[in-house]
Amino acid sequence: MRLLLFLLYCLLCTSCAYQVVSPDPPPISESKKLSIVQAHLLLGQLGLAKKKLDQIDVVYRRRDYWRLLSLYWLSIEDYNKALLVHEKALQKFPYDDFIWNNYGVLLGLKKHWDEACEAFEKAGEKGLSKRQSVQINLSRCAIRQNQVNLAGIYLKQAKEIADLPLIGLMTELNLVLIQGSNDKARLIFNNIQADKETARGSVHFDEYNCLSRHLIARETDPTLYSSASNFTCLNGSRY
Repeated sequence: MRLLLFLLYCLLCTSCAYQVVSPDPPPISESKKLSIVQAHLLLGQLGLAKKKLDQIDVVYRRRDYWRLLSLYWLSIEDYNKALLVHEKALQKFPYDDFIWNNYGVLLGLKKHWDEACEAFEKAGEKGLSKRQSVQINLSRCAIRQNQVNLAGIYLKQAKEIADLPLIGLMTELNLVLIQGSNDKARLIFNNIQADKETARGSVHFDEYNCLSRHLIARETDPTLYSSASNFTCLNGSRY
């Protein structure tokens, strides 16, 4: 009996000595880390995004890293820091349309409209293909500069790329109200209304309210707005 117990004890010790150990998980590649950062930014998980950005090895801090870093500082609304990061990124990548476009947005947020429009123009010049957000921003610049026909051209190019997002629809509504096309304005506004909750939560909510007031006023008394005007609701907008 004692021998049997001894043998069982030896067997148990042997099995413990040879139990399978799970291998360490493979390290996450730098490109995978950047993909994770992008996902965190899209989900609004800004703290997690910054933590992952800080983990990127200096050797791998290339174009995508600087794009995401500049977007992070813009997203947390630290505009002074964002300006410095964008300017540093543009020194490293002076032909990057993504960084130029976001730099223009940042300048617009600080009410530097002329500089913002110059940045959007550079974004349009340097991109290998047209980026919808750039075309929309160029259209908004043209509206601010009372270049209605040019604004229409840029907006048409934006619509050819994809369906207009909320800011694109509000830009189009601004444009057709300037042109005095109330019927078309109502159709566009109805499209915006279909996504009313998104509009309410948008950083462009003041612009949305302004457009709504002007449209209702024109429909109430069309004689007040019988022709095109240089009115704009962009003045209260972030950019």
